Amino acid sequence: MKSGFAAALAVLVLAAPVAATDTADMGGAPGARIKATMTFLADDLLEGRGIGTRGHEIAARYVAAQFALLGLETAGSDGYYQRINFQERSFASSAETLTLALPGGSRVLTNGAELNVPPGTAAGPESIEAPLVFVGYGIIAPALGIDDYAGIDVRGKIVVTLSGAPKSLNGEIAAHLARAKGQSAAAGGAIGMISVRTLAQAARAPWAKSVGGARLPRRNWIAPDGAPDADAGALRFSASIDDDAATALFAAAPRSFATVRAEADAGAPKGFALPGSAKLLRDTAIKTISSPNILARLPGSDPSLTDQLVLLSAHLDHLGIRPGNKGDQIYNGALDNSSGVATLLEVARQFASERKAPRRSLLFLVTTGEEGGLMGSGYFARHPTVAIKRIVSEVNIDMPILTCNFADVIAYGADRSTMGPMVAAAATKLKLTLSPDPQPIEALFTRSDHYPLVRAGVPAVFLKTGWHDIKGGMACRDADDYFRRNHYHEPSDDLSQPIDWAAATKFAAINTEISRTIANAKTPPRWYKGDYFGAIFAADAEKADR
Repeated sequence: MKSGFAAALAVLVLAAPVAATDTADMGGAPGARIKATMTFLADDLLEGRGIGTRGHEIAARYVAAQFALLGLETAGSDGYYQRINFQERSFASSAETLTLALPGGSRVLTNGAELNVPPGTAAGPESIEAPLVFVGYGIIAPALGIDDYAGIDVRGKIVVTLSGAPKSLNGEIAAHLARAKGQSAAAGGAIGMISVRTLAQAARAPWAKSVGGARLPRRNWIAPDGAPDADAGALRFSASIDDDAATALFAAAPRSFATVRAEADAGAPKGFALPGSAKLLRDTAIKTISSPNILARLPGSDPSLTDQLVLLSAHLDHLGIRPGNKGDQIYNGALDNSSGVATLLEVARQFASERKAPRRSLLFLVTTGEEGGLMGSGYFARHPTVAIKRIVSEVNIDMPILTCNFADVIAYGADRSTMGPMVAAAATKLKLTLSPDPQPIEALFTRSDHYPLVRAGVPAVFLKTGWHDIKGGMACRDADDYFRRNHYHEPSDDLSQPIDWAAATKFAAINTEISRTIANAKTPPRWYKGDYFGAIFAADAEKADR
């Protein structure tokens, strides 16, 4: 009954007529198909595709039905699906507080105001109290000779860390190390972590922006054996505080918060014990929800290479409904990321329609839980439905800005492996320029679904539309900036935006060509010798010289 509904749904959407005069303006039939898919996935009917909701389940059935209509093989653990259970953690308390017991007196911080702390990983009320110790950026990276915990005893304590990482580090490496701070603290025996903002972090976004979602539920996946994702519960809590609270925290310390910030702006300040202690009070409720990844395979045509897989990924989930908003409460997620899923389906359709498949097999992965912290892709990387060693590369598609007809593309991660020349060759074939990362500070290489696969040793690229328009100007930069300022993670990310369907067709074409180039290459992609990610995550893999 379920599969019948999904198939019928897909047939109805595919059957929707597109006027012939419109098709030419949309870059041909591919643009029309991409528009049809996005129109359905971003409809209010699907209620923002929040994970564990009926809307996301409908979207997942639609994608699976599309794979079936294309004749692709099932590649999940249950047909096209890889069902994942998640812990959904929310507050049972009416308010959460962090009390700083300092030499000058106590200061109580309230969650959602001066404090940003998520629900716990254990159900019920909690009281967590411990002494404080400052550990600089809180980074441990032996390969780079960095150990901010050297000579500091943090056992049973709450560590205070600066946000981010030293400016001297490559932005992508810095972002990776920043993500690992909780694990580093837990490895030293700390029980909690409080993050304070650097000058750079404060300049990038106001505190109100980061604290706005403090009391929203959080989620983490549950392994098949019932164990929760270890990364989620490495510490008993992880929080951040505003600048005024941080100033008070360092008031009686060997160095003031202003001094520490100035040192961080120039380098990497050393740690020291902080006077006083902190006490967190909160109450957490936990329930289990379920949501699927969707996987399909197109077998390769070369018997000697068909076991090797080129992975293409895009996330299906978005932010759902948030009743606290005035006006529109549905986060439709048109460009984030129904556009990516529509692109992936169009790439799959192009390959499925060809007489001969590429030499290597193609594995299509449509993930869940990306918006909550790359959860679906993280689960797949830890519990894959195929052996990870068979996946030779990944091409990830997430939030292409399709409101401008672009003349270049940006391939995050292309300079880290031999995928780079393959991407460049594909771009040249389509008369597109391959541009360098225009915003390295954003560290986008670590912020989408390819990143968990990178951590599993798989070379990857994350393709985005560039900033140059086809008329030689920078209109696409302005379009990107406008979307991020006005529509990113807002209810207004819907189909009312001026989407350029010819640009959508072109973006699908470049992703198709990149995937074909990799799948037909004589040798699979290899990390470049000496690349940081290749060295720490794929130590046994064959490396290539630049």
